[in-house]
Amino acid sequence: MNALQDSLLELIRRTSAEIPEDVHKAILDSLEREKKGTIAESAMKIIEKNIDLAKTKSQPICQDTGSIIFYVDCPVGFDQLGFQETAREAVKLATKKGYLRQNSVDSITGKNDGTNLGPGSPTVHFHQHKLPETHVRLVLKGGGCENVGAQYSLPNEKLKANRDLDGCRKVILDAVLQAQGKGCGPGILGVCIGGDRATATSIRSNSFCASSMTITKIQS
Repeated sequence: MNALQDSLLELIRRTSAEIPEDVHKAILDSLEREKKGTIAESAMKIIEKNIDLAKTKSQPICQDTGSIIFYVDCPVGFDQLGFQETAREAVKLATKKGYLRQNSVDSITGKNDGTNLGPGSPTVHFHQHKLPETHVRLVLKGGGCENVGAQYSLPNEKLKANRDLDGCRKVILDAVLQAQGKGCGPGILGVCIGGDRATATSIRSNSFCASSMTITKIQS
């Protein structure tokens, strides 16, 4: 295994098994605010324990490790084909080690070869920059966010939401209301205002990348 593959494997492990410190702090703060002895407090304690166990055992926080999406900021002349092949090998090994769930299924045949490899899996987005290093971010985008994703167009007569910030607030609250019971807890809200569906989704995903790494030198 080369240095890049080692780094990508570690990136996958961390993304699957750990959550960002600010998100963890927000969950712990929520636990402190919950009324003692309630079902809500019990649920938050289970979530806290799950986070600790996942990090300690290097096992997925969620049973659905979802779509595997790499965002790569790289210098001009970067070997994109080479990176994609290395990323595929890292994903295959990560799946074998249990960092990723075997959840990539051929849409036509329904077959699952247990590797998480196939057309569109993993997905890699390349963006060139003038810096010498390569910066890699990874999103493991579970199906739960797809189940509760929503898009609104303003003005919205039904919600009496105009094309202003108050209108945005109204549709956001409506999206949260409609999402109840359809996604895994705790709910973390990602919002993008403006642009078309594809652009907004891309921006939102970029903003919530679970883990990232910088490679200052790539060895083959």
